[in-house]
Amino acid sequence: MTMWEELTIAFNIIGGLALFMYGVTLLRETLGKISGKSVVRVLEKVSNNPVKGMAAGTAATFMTQSSSITVLTLIGFVNAGMMTFRQSVNVMLGSEIGTTVTAQLVSFDIGGVFWPLVAIGFFMKMFSKNEKVQLIGTVIFSLGLLFLAMEFMKEGARPLTTDYPFFSNLINDYGSIPIIGILIGALIAGVTQSSSATTSLVIAMGAADVITLGPAIALVMGANIGTCFLELFAGLGATTPAKRTAIAQTIINIVGVAIFLPFLGPFSDLVLVTDASLPRQIANAHTIFNVIVSLIFIPLVGLLVRFCERLIPDKEGEVIGKHFFDDEMLHMPQAALLESEREALRTAEKTIEMIVLSKTALLTKNLDDARKVIRLEDEVDESCRSTEDFIDKIREEELNKEDAIWRIKLLAILTDIERVGDLASNIAEFVIEKLKNGVSFSPEGSKNLTEMFDLVEETYSTAIKALKTRNKDLAKTAVKLEDDVDDLERKLKDLHIERVRTGTCQPEADPVFIETLRNLERISDHADNIAYDVIMDR
Repeated sequence: MTMWEELTIAFNIIGGLALFMYGVTLLRETLGKISGKSVVRVLEKVSNNPVKGMAAGTAATFMTQSSSITVLTLIGFVNAGMMTFRQSVNVMLGSEIGTTVTAQLVSFDIGGVFWPLVAIGFFMKMFSKNEKVQLIGTVIFSLGLLFLAMEFMKEGARPLTTDYPFFSNLINDYGSIPIIGILIGALIAGVTQSSSATTSLVIAMGAADVITLGPAIALVMGANIGTCFLELFAGLGATTPAKRTAIAQTIINIVGVAIFLPFLGPFSDLVLVTDASLPRQIANAHTIFNVIVSLIFIPLVGLLVRFCERLIPDKEGEVIGKHFFDDEMLHMPQAALLESEREALRTAEKTIEMIVLSKTALLTKNLDDARKVIRLEDEVDESCRSTEDFIDKIREEELNKEDAIWRIKLLAILTDIERVGDLASNIAEFVIEKLKNGVSFSPEGSKNLTEMFDLVEETYSTAIKALKTRNKDLAKTAVKLEDDVDDLERKLKDLHIERVRTGTCQPEADPVFIETLRNLERISDHADNIAYDVIMDR
């Protein structure tokens, strides 16, 4: 065989593996655009029930096409305090099952159907103006790529049996020694960071008769361990519960392989009766192994949690859940966007509190409330800056059009929320200045300010509630209330000018009164901006 023919074999296998990994990535991104938010909401609602957690983990991993991405996202949730360590373990058990779907799919011999899949998917994506049709086309195109990649890998591996029998013998001889086969599988998965890609490569080798079932099972088991490397690395700089999540994933996979290791012979015999085709047998072995390991660990979750807690003890003074997001969530952009929105809402609730406190501070001369407003303003600024930085990191190309537009709107909403905090802080600073100079309002002036504060608080709270619920009717109510605020501001200014003219109000109170009205009116303007973003959503 010439060097060119040898290079062709190598490039078919390596290129096929690269094409497969690209197809998986494209499929993951597209499935994320279609139903990523639903998956995130399922993960957020996971309880301490192991079976429900497993179901959520299976669904999430099917959508992400990667157990690594699911576990990294779990680390992000735990880091942000959105999920407990125990809940993450439950989901993790399901993620092991979810990884088997792709292997099951590509183990079927569909002949040359991959070309029609590629063609149909491509033309649906290119020529349809409907985003849903485009996304469905991309899913079909991705599936075509996966089967095409399998064909390349099979064609590349097939000559190894006839022209290079020593290579096939080498794989089977070393692979038949379980520990070595497991280590090789772990190494390949560690390099590719994909157990699906590694398992699919083994399936392709099986289809080309390069490998037998025993060594194939060892390689597949090793692939489960190899995917833990990325999670362990991600856990290094994480919080204590997130470190436990990363180590728990590794323990599950290593212990699972250790349990099966003494029974590989009987296990292979069991798998042989599941199908006559070797590729299907390999896929079935992968599925059976992961399902059984997950089921074994269901009653052991509590023990695993306690062991990890003892292995990695709590760190004194550690802050968990400072924000509703963590950088590990960026592996699932839909999760990142949803948690950014939740963080914005939490920050908005603080600004509502600031409006209420600034009112009591101004009208009752309460210095403590004024100082609390100023402290909260620092928290709001920090939260808004951090959230904006986080949103900037979200890959817009992995969001559907609706989410991509909302991402931009969310940045504008954060600016509005931050400005509301600044304006409430301005009023608190007036209090400190007013008390220092002995300025006070007339009873009528205090009554007018109370009316203005109450209307502005209602307007802004309604806008934030509309944002939280995406309720357009509430948003329209906020817009109408903002018009009322504008009218009230003009009316109260005229009344105040008349009181100053007649000597009912101190002239020294004029700047504070007028500036307070102006700041409150500007708060309602920002409420109006937020409400319009909700109205124009979708």
